[in-house]
Amino acid sequence: MGENKAGKKVVISASASNQAAIEKWRKYWTSLGYRVINDPGPEISERDFLKMWPDVHKYFYRTISKTDILFIANADKNNIPGYIGVGVFAEISFAAGLNFIRKKKIQILLSKMPSSKSVFHEDVKRWLGLGWLEKFETKE
Repeated sequence: MGENKAGKKVVISASASNQAAIEKWRKYWTSLGYRVINDPGPEISERDFLKMWPDVHKYFYRTISKTDILFIANADKNNIPGYIGVGVFAEISFAAGLNFIRKKKIQILLSKMPSSKSVFHEDVKRWLGLGWLEKFETKE
């Protein structure tokens, strides 16, 4: 990660229920000079869910298509270390798919390897081996 950071964009992908981790990583990336262009905001209320969810997703995917880095902030959840849910896995898949068809590549960084309890553990392990995503290392 020794490249020029000026103007580099980051999208943080995570469970919206973990706002503390999202904020931690937002501060981390901005402190290094990156521009965080999107992250999961607070969860949408059940009352507004069906009305707001489609537009929230459309906008999130648009920002993924414009980012330099998709950062997977997969914290522990539901007693699963490094939890990755269906939404986050779909976002990883979308970025990987864009990388297959475009010259501009999105660097996909995984903050934590999901445990073997995770439904996506084997997929993530395989994709790391293929170089489609990378394990993020920090000196925190």
